Amino acid sequence: MNRQSSLRTFLACILLVSAALAQSGGELRFCMRSEPKTFNPVMVADDASETIRYLTGGVLMRMNRLTQTMEPELATAWQVSKDGRTITFTLRDKTYFSDGTPFSADDVAFTIKQMMDPQMHSPTGDAFRSGPGDVSVKVLAPNKLTVTFPAPVAGLDRLFDQVAIMSSKSPKKEMAVLGPFYVGEYKAGSFVLLKRNTNYWKKDASGHAMPYLESVKIDIQSNRDIEALRFRRGEIDLINSIDTEYYDKLSEQSPALVRDMGPSLDSEQVWFNQVARAPLPAYKFAGFPPRGF
Repeated sequence: MNRQSSLRTFLACILLVSAALAQSGGELRFCMRSEPKTFNPVMVADDASETIRYLTGGVLMRMNRLTQTMEPELATAWQVSKDGRTITFTLRDKTYFSDGTPFSADDVAFTIKQMMDPQMHSPTGDAFRSGPGDVSVKVLAPNKLTVTFPAPVAGLDRLFDQVAIMSSKSPKKEMAVLGPFYVGEYKAGSFVLLKRNTNYWKKDASGHAMPYLESVKIDIQSNRDIEALRFRRGEIDLINSIDTEYYDKLSEQSPALVRDMGPSLDSEQVWFNQVARAPLPAYKFAGFPPRGF
């Protein structure tokens, strides 16, 4: 199962539910089953931390999971070179971090430098290592830069869907974000409270500032029975990754609370080793080349 796809399916539901709960104000409540291991966006490797990153981090572009196309976010335009090694970004003007710090190409360069620092061991940065050599960043203007890889990368633009841009100037890195919410309070083993980013750049079709919600309260609760009980009591607004046993129970006990959201965007992937020097018998390679396969 693709963890990123599964998580983003859930987080897309969060945004839909938040719009339904409140067109202005209000709080969305749900549970995570484990503690977030980090609030540093370049160090995220677990689902709980990814949930926080998705709701707080601003990215240059975001993949639309329905159309499978890249859509502009902090970058209004981008162009990939013919050799697949360089991408040039034009950034959104008059954009600010949640603490009021201006956003510029320097912040993108700083974020990529953090990702590629070998001492950081960034899981996000691992996808950027296309071959021997360094990823280089050149700032051309406050709103323009290029990122060059040592070797060609297939689907180069899609790498940036996971890169939450950090501030190069703010002293409070966790408070300075470009996404819809920022970490307002965290109590280990208990909850994470995300508060509305009043500097968020995005507006809806009517010109209203987003997000609509004032806050998102995420309780840390590993016990699924307690989570289901709290959901039935109305103490939380949704459940993530509900299994068939709990789904059947909720359908029987509280049918009005259960919604079929249709097919998910999850994916399953199978990889075939076709490297000629791999220590595999020849017959295992024979079936792959024909077009029929």
